[in-house]
Amino acid sequence: MRSLSRTLSVRFSITMFVALLVIALWAYVGAQRVLRRELDRGLAAAAHLEAAILTIGHPLPQPPTALARDQFIETVNRFVVARDAGGAVVTSNTPLATGLPLDSASFARSLNGEQVWTTQRWQDEDIRSFYLPMTDAPAGPRVVQVAASLQPMRLASRDVLFLMLGTVLLGMIATVFGAGWLARSAVAPVAEIAGQAESIEAGQVGQRITAHAGVSEFHALLRVLNQMLERLDRGILAQRRIIADVGHDLRTPITAMQGEIEVMLRSPRSPERYQETLRSLLEEVNHLATISDTLMTLARIETGELAPQLAPIVVDDLVQQAVERVRPRAGDREIHLERAEDGGQAALLDPHLVALALDQLLDNAVRHTPEGTPVSVSGSASNSDVVIVVEDDGPGVPAETLPHLFERFYRADAARGRSAGAGLGLTVAAAIVKAHGGKIAAERGQHGGLRVIMTLPKEGVSLP
Repeated sequence: MRSLSRTLSVRFSITMFVALLVIALWAYVGAQRVLRRELDRGLAAAAHLEAAILTIGHPLPQPPTALARDQFIETVNRFVVARDAGGAVVTSNTPLATGLPLDSASFARSLNGEQVWTTQRWQDEDIRSFYLPMTDAPAGPRVVQVAASLQPMRLASRDVLFLMLGTVLLGMIATVFGAGWLARSAVAPVAEIAGQAESIEAGQVGQRITAHAGVSEFHALLRVLNQMLERLDRGILAQRRIIADVGHDLRTPITAMQGEIEVMLRSPRSPERYQETLRSLLEEVNHLATISDTLMTLARIETGELAPQLAPIVVDDLVQQAVERVRPRAGDREIHLERAEDGGQAALLDPHLVALALDQLLDNAVRHTPEGTPVSVSGSASNSDVVIVVEDDGPGVPAETLPHLFERFYRADAARGRSAGAGLGLTVAAAIVKAHGGKIAAERGQHGGLRVIMTLPKEGVSLP
């Protein structure tokens, strides 16, 4: 596993090395150009000065002492000769200059009035020459040639290059140490955050990460982590509540079954009594089977195993069939089917799943409202949505209870005075609506009861 701090340090060091090297090479090239330009300017200035001296009839200045070639290049480095129209040397500033090579093309252009720079080889080294025409000396020399060896410029360029490379080397050494310190400083908060995350104990709620919470760069990371911890807290609390509720829902029928079986085993009973006990046991078994089937259906929907199988269906037909199914167990409750003008439209829905969701809503309304309570069902369709509303005129639920009605095993029986149930009906309906990409909401009805509104996409599943 790679170290982030080492990776950052290496990459930063390589980046700085390349940047410093490019800067050094650019400076070296720039220094060469500056030196060459200054050399050309010096040659031109010397040529004009020597031409002025020759024009007024004075000889070219000579060095005070005879110098060897290397000494002359090191101290003076200006070879001056004056040439006639044929290119012959008329005079020079040093005997060393008499052997200067003549560039015929440059000399011819200079005779025509041009100022010419050129680079030539002389005695195994490069020299830079400048040809200046003498237009105001009709009887004397015609062209002044001033030359300089390029060796001093090369030595100066080499010194600049070594200085730049030395700067790059020192910069790299400083960068390596600085990058290591910077990378460790940048990664240290992450290690501290990870340490706090590792210290969070399993099963405990309310724990949050507070390290570097005030640093803007880590604010988003800490917000995401703490939001995840908050979701885990809700999941843990919901799991605990679900386990407790499932245990209660399972324990009640199991305890009842156990008691009835123990009573029947104490002494022989009549066949009618056995049949009555078996019917009671069957009722409890059916209750357990309902809880089991509902949990399995809910798990399959939430994991995507039971995905909607879309088919065209008329909204009114779907609602009417659900009403007919609930009537036998509605008792004295009035089930009203409210037909909308657009309820006859077809929609792409899963008939089985939507019917199951509608059955759960109607069953919830029937089981949890007093006898004689009206229950109304309506279905309508627009260009994009199908809206199904189930409303009862029962006692209703408090406003703070409404957001929790679709949670697993949540009951508002104490608030509404309803009979006990598994507490999964509304949760299954919400899961089915979510699987279709729709929305479900609960609110107080017009007469104080509960209104549940399902909104489903008309043209198939709407992906979030």
